[in-house]
Amino acid sequence: MASTSRRSTSGSYDSNNITGECFCECGLRAPLQVSNSMANLGRKYYACPARRCGWFRWAGPSIQHSDIGDDRSCQLNSNLKTSERVENLHTDVVYLKLLAFLQLLVSIEI
Repeated sequence: MASTSRRSTSGSYDSNNITGECFCECGLRAPLQVSNSMANLGRKYYACPARRCGWFRWAGPSIQHSDIGDDRSCQLNSNLKTSERVENLHTDVVYLKLLAFLQLLVSIEI
């Protein structure tokens, strides 16, 4: 397991590579793949296509725990604003129903 970890740091990968091609330690072009594991669902990575050398590299920037916290905070803020908006709309509906009822009463008395 330790040798796989060591190998994953080598191989040919250039983050500025316009073509996005990566090559493993075997010299094979490592295709871009998508993870299906629950821990990294949908995350893109490169790996040795023959699985001989154990070369592996995540594609794109890694997600930091602070970024996840920021995302959650942003989502909570958005949820709060949505909840407040729903409450305001509910109040508007009650007001409009009351107004419609009063107009109906006035029209009946005439």
